Amino acid sequence: MGRPYRRDCVRLHFFDESVVFGESPVQLQGPIPRNYFGYMVLRPTITATLGRSLLSPRIRNGVKGYAIQACHKVHLLGDTLTVWGFPSMAQHADIAVCAHVSCWAILRHYSEQYAQHRELLTHDITMLSKPFDPGGLTPSLGLNLYEAERIFQAAGCYPLMIVREWDYEKEEWVGDDKFFAQMLSYLESGFPLFVSLQSRTMNEGHAIVLAGYDWHADQSDSNRDSSHVWSRVSNLLAVDDNMLPYSYVDVCEGNDPEGEIENYTSEDFNAFIVPLPDKIFYPAHAVEPFSLGTMLLVFNQAMNLPEEETLLRRYYITTVSEIRHFVRSNISQFGEVLADLLMHLKTTQFVWVIEYATDEQWRMKHITARAVLDASASRTDEQPMWLCHNDQMAIIFDRSSEVPKGQEIALQRPTNTPLSRMETNVRPVM
Repeated sequence: MGRPYRRDCVRLHFFDESVVFGESPVQLQGPIPRNYFGYMVLRPTITATLGRSLLSPRIRNGVKGYAIQACHKVHLLGDTLTVWGFPSMAQHADIAVCAHVSCWAILRHYSEQYAQHRELLTHDITMLSKPFDPGGLTPSLGLNLYEAERIFQAAGCYPLMIVREWDYEKEEWVGDDKFFAQMLSYLESGFPLFVSLQSRTMNEGHAIVLAGYDWHADQSDSNRDSSHVWSRVSNLLAVDDNMLPYSYVDVCEGNDPEGEIENYTSEDFNAFIVPLPDKIFYPAHAVEPFSLGTMLLVFNQAMNLPEEETLLRRYYITTVSEIRHFVRSNISQFGEVLADLLMHLKTTQFVWVIEYATDEQWRMKHITARAVLDASASRTDEQPMWLCHNDQMAIIFDRSSEVPKGQEIALQRPTNTPLSRMETNVRPVM
């Protein structure tokens, strides 16, 4: 291009004030690993100079809640440092816009989190978007949802697109409770989301990454239109190429957002893509009716589930190894019988977990009952359950039979020890 640019970049590393240079300018002193907050690359591009960056959410003032993070290794002055965070960069309008950057951020996270994914550069993202070389002007024109879906598929993921339903006669969104319940369930599963939105103030399309969420501080003041815990979410954490990472997106229906990003709220979302791993065939929109239908109709009495007016439901994908790790870390609340059942449960790698709680239990981070479902089941499977349990009884299912039947097993747990909810796929921001 005719405009000259320098060839070199600068990488800034962030520490707190307790880390200082020693006598030598190539030696750092202080509690380096604990007080390292990541790095930011500055590009010599005159505009949009924030390049590939990896910052801990701890560096942002006021950020709290839960964020999807991976542990990244960073080499500095002969030392290897680690930092937990989510990748980000600003868009370079000539070669990549918001949709390219959002795809890159998610796939960069996957390359660090999962061994089977390789690292992709911005150029790789633009090349994967079309079956031909999209050079020249094409990258600066952006991507549509289907091209973003193509990128995730070509990168080795199994993308699932969820589109928000619009009623053209009434000119309003419909089925929002199901749309946002699916969104939260995949976020709580540890999958960052590519979100398409229409900014109300900018009057143009935009793409961001959702990488976390925060609960209402006052749980009693949240929306009770739905029994799903989406009603307990106050803000979403976004990685937006126009903002610093971990910016708040308000969850509201009005036109007066209170969050950090004033251009849009969750009401402006119109679709999202979740890049799933292989062998997850049971989607969130099948878990939703199962958690309300089969569980409440068949297992309500056995599991002593909460009454409808106080019922809260939460579901997410995890691995059986994560469940066993949670059991091992909280062995005192499970007891020998339940711990043995979960340790020897023959399941697929990925499972859905459904947790039920009352309002009071939710405030205390406790649950009434938990169900473990087969994430590799067909969406038409009427009984995808591996196991369900409360504090007194477990029911296990033999899925090798045509009609799985439950076997009830009495539990011997420590008295006055509540069951706590699992939060293993996302990390708290502290």
